[in-house]
Amino acid sequence: MTMTRNLCDSGSVSPPPATAGTRPAPRLSPLVLLSLGALAWRFGFGVYRAIYNNFLVEVHGIRPEQLGLIESIREVPGLLVVFLVALVAGLAPSLVTGAACLLLAAGLLLYPFAGGFGHLVAITLLFSTGFHMLFPPQNSLVLHHAGEGKKGQWLGRIEGVGSAAALGAMAMTALLVSRLGFRGLFFLGAAVALGGAVAFFLTPGPDRLMVRSRGLGLRREYFSYYVMTLVQGARRHFFLVFALYNLVEVHEVPTATVATLLTVSGVALVATRPLLGRLADRFGETRVLAWCFGLVAAVFTGYAFVRDVRLIYLLFFLDSVLTFELVIVLYAYRIARGEGVAAALAGGSTVGHITGVIVPFVGGLIWKFAGPSATFLFGTAVCLFGLFHAVRVGRRQALEAPARPSPSSPA
Repeated sequence: MTMTRNLCDSGSVSPPPATAGTRPAPRLSPLVLLSLGALAWRFGFGVYRAIYNNFLVEVHGIRPEQLGLIESIREVPGLLVVFLVALVAGLAPSLVTGAACLLLAAGLLLYPFAGGFGHLVAITLLFSTGFHMLFPPQNSLVLHHAGEGKKGQWLGRIEGVGSAAALGAMAMTALLVSRLGFRGLFFLGAAVALGGAVAFFLTPGPDRLMVRSRGLGLRREYFSYYVMTLVQGARRHFFLVFALYNLVEVHEVPTATVATLLTVSGVALVATRPLLGRLADRFGETRVLAWCFGLVAAVFTGYAFVRDVRLIYLLFFLDSVLTFELVIVLYAYRIARGEGVAAALAGGSTVGHITGVIVPFVGGLIWKFAGPSATFLFGTAVCLFGLFHAVRVGRRQALEAPARPSPSSPA
């Protein structure tokens, strides 16, 4: 994203100097404000993640096909985020980020008042629009304020702050759900997220959010990467939608236990993500992807046939920590060096959200007419396809490697 100059640099009148005997009001730095904003909205999202499925089942009795439709609609803003951001490109990124955070907070606030399926769809669409609109302007503000050589460091710091806030929210939910109930927790998440919106509104920055429109950025030479992203997107939504629904609807796992499982697996992810990256560096991305797709296929098969809830907890934990988007990003970097990486990743994001719209809807219908085992076996088949694709691409790379010069070789 291209940034214009800050309003303070574009001829605006400077405030008068402080008179003798007075102190200027202390101001938080922009990066501190952005950190507070990220902490607040990720806390609200953590509360949502911990209670959402139990809320749908226990309060509204949502059926699987209804859940699939809600989740498909939830992913539509993610599919259209490029166009949504383009619509607000003339506004200040701090304004866009604050408004997106307000939408997210409004969704959390309204969930307890939902009167039925139609209300849930509308509120989820509102919440999801805010969620998906947050990332582009928030990241552009971080990049704008971070000094040269520290941009990646600050992106990582703020992501770390947000992840810690989400984990804290889920742990808190496990402790307080019996006292506050769904309504109280939604209100708490909304109040904290509202504080994040205030922090974003107070963050200075450019007067316009500039976006380079290049369409969807799909290219034929990145086809193998798009296929992997497509399969990973499908696998992700089998987990987010149906693995959680399986815990709540089929095995009647209470909210506190779900929140505890999410917290424990989230902490474990801190270790497994770097581990997968190191394995990819050592053995190659396609080999690690084949292992991951194979393991997830086994987990989904377990969901289909295991009835012991303790084993279901173990499967859910394994499913949670097998988050390997990082390995797919590394593969994209391998095949699309230089400026092509951004185009490949942008196209991959679009492709991933396509499965986000399709998989929940189709999986919900399969659950309704054939049962949960059929839904998870469908997921197994998708992951096995991913495994065979990764093996095929790896073999092709091995055949092409001797004839292809390394990036460090002289031209």
